Amino acid sequence: MQGELTSTITEDRVRLHGFRIDADGDRPPLADAAVIVHGLAGNFYSSPLLLEIAARLAGTGMEVVIGNTRGHDFLNWTLRAGRTQTGGAAVEDVDECRHDIRGWVNHLVRMGHKKILLVGHSLGAIKCLYAQAWAAAPEVVGIVAASPTRLNADQFLASPSAGIFQATLDQARTLLEAGEGHRLIQVEFPFPTWMSAQAYLKKYGRDNQFDWFGYIDRIEVPAGILFGERELSENPAFDGLESQLQKIAALHPRITAMVIPEADHFYIGKMDSLCAQIELWLDQNR
Repeated sequence: MQGELTSTITEDRVRLHGFRIDADGDRPPLADAAVIVHGLAGNFYSSPLLLEIAARLAGTGMEVVIGNTRGHDFLNWTLRAGRTQTGGAAVEDVDECRHDIRGWVNHLVRMGHKKILLVGHSLGAIKCLYAQAWAAAPEVVGIVAASPTRLNADQFLASPSAGIFQATLDQARTLLEAGEGHRLIQVEFPFPTWMSAQAYLKKYGRDNQFDWFGYIDRIEVPAGILFGERELSENPAFDGLESQLQKIAALHPRITAMVIPEADHFYIGKMDSLCAQIELWLDQNR
């Protein structure tokens, strides 16, 4: 897979790095380039899943960029307007993904591309849907969202882990009210990690700002939303989702819901099946 390191600067002057992969096939009608967005604490170089998707899309004739968002890795130093600031999954404001994705779209537009596909996994899938819902880029012609979890507090409070979740919300709120929203807290739900109090409340709080069910109707381009069969039954962030997928697709004709048999959240051993389904969806949306 041939490519090169690349970078872009967002409209709010954050420098992001990524990897650009040359097209290696006939140019498809739906899109001539793609932006691939990593999940929580991910980055452009460490995910076998994203690299596999990138190679397959390049093989269809798209130029591909796997691009960092400012939430890459657990913590990082991000260059913003010539100064470093702390970034990363532990402290990110997911709302700022609008600037990051627009920055990568602009990067491809400057290279001469006019029809761009957004592809994201997990939190990256949420970011792609969110960015196109609230800050639509006219060059984006489609979205592939693999395993977008529902960030919905009501759903979490109805789960067996409700007590742990509520205790974490209370701890984060207490710190925020004391002026210590930047402090990292140890989190057990929805998975073990460390996160700043304010980041936790923004991402998982009762506003449900990033629950894609709340803004899917704003997306005006075709969107293929995929899940692994196993994750739908094993992951608390997907509770009840399987029964709602077809209803979502029926209500929103631009949405196609797909389930990859026997696949987990990272599609281990099932990446070929995932990529084949994405290629089929691309053919159906020519």
